[in-house]
Amino acid sequence: MNPFEENRAVLLELVMKQAARMFNEPTGYLTRPYLDPGGQYSSNLWDWDSYWASVALLGIAAETGDAAFRDQAIIHAKGSLLTFFDHQAPDGSMPILLTDSDRDVFDTMDPGQNIGKPVHAQFALLLDDCGAFSAGEKHIVMAGLRRFAECRINRSKSLPTNLFVWNSDAAIGVDDDPAAWGRPPKSSAHIYLNCLVYSDFRAAAQFAGRLGDSANEQFFTSAADELGAAIRKYCFDRRDGLYYTVDVQCRTAHPVFRMFTLNVSLDAFWHALPLKIGAWSSFLPLWAGVAAPEEAERMVREHLVKPGRFWTPWGIRSLAADEPMYSPEVSRGNPSNWLGPIWIIADYMVWCGLKRYGFDDVAAELAANTVGMLAEDARTTGVLHEYYSPETGRGISGPGFLNWNLLALLMK
Repeated sequence: MNPFEENRAVLLELVMKQAARMFNEPTGYLTRPYLDPGGQYSSNLWDWDSYWASVALLGIAAETGDAAFRDQAIIHAKGSLLTFFDHQAPDGSMPILLTDSDRDVFDTMDPGQNIGKPVHAQFALLLDDCGAFSAGEKHIVMAGLRRFAECRINRSKSLPTNLFVWNSDAAIGVDDDPAAWGRPPKSSAHIYLNCLVYSDFRAAAQFAGRLGDSANEQFFTSAADELGAAIRKYCFDRRDGLYYTVDVQCRTAHPVFRMFTLNVSLDAFWHALPLKIGAWSSFLPLWAGVAAPEEAERMVREHLVKPGRFWTPWGIRSLAADEPMYSPEVSRGNPSNWLGPIWIIADYMVWCGLKRYGFDDVAAELAANTVGMLAEDARTTGVLHEYYSPETGRGISGPGFLNWNLLALLMK
């Protein structure tokens, strides 16, 4: 057995012993079985966390052939997704976080702002592949996906760019990412958000196609095509060879200046300005399949594997080391730290993108680095952590966190 397989075996052993901790039975507002991330997030149902945990659990079940484990994973994954639809608001918005005592923690704190991260259609496809839904449930999910998309379009679509923005910096998932954290409301057309929306629109179109729902299939296909074109137009920087989040708060001249002939032609004819901050999300167009092949080549060779930026012996920095905000060793609590630490969700999504574009050598090295780091954590501490030091590979925060860490076992 080679070192990579040895590390995978150590990690798999820990996962099979501890994964059942994520399985929760109905309680309070959570009236269905559901998945939590483990560690400090026990008894919480989060949007994208539950999706990625389900991807990992079902992938591991397929590898091990453990039918009982698979059945439990499907029950709790399905319960997680349907719980979000149970609590979908009249305007179509989805909760970000549910607990047994609160149906939408962040909407209570920040009403009318951000809505659930767009993974629900991808989640539905994952479960449909497992035969998890009845015919009636499929149609309930499809109707909910359409209402959710229309809510996002109404709340968060920025014209004339056709990109989507964060309405605020609350509960964006990547918390203190400098391209969104602390920025003006509705200014950040984040590359991470737009790649997620694009992928979910594509998944919703596919789900509608399976149902023979041509109207929704066309709606979501057109929405994805429009967004993909906008991402390529506004977010790829041809000079740098990298995708960036863009600021869309460019506006026409203030009305007072229109009183003067001198300023009548000084309106901003540009609609977006790049926020040139190198973060792991700059590579998500590879995961989403938005990037052109020649763009992908530059992104990987000029940025991802360039020494001193993203690449480490343990995984990918969430923020490039040459950014002035780089501060990976501080445990920031809540919000969590995305200023450089290694997050397994970032490693996994970038790995998927590398495989998609044929960078198999780079993907294999990233997989070995990620699995090796987690296996060492398992050996030395007996648990996994939420995120890791890019300088030492040691866990920084959140001991006992499982969730998307389990995706590392799919990186093979």
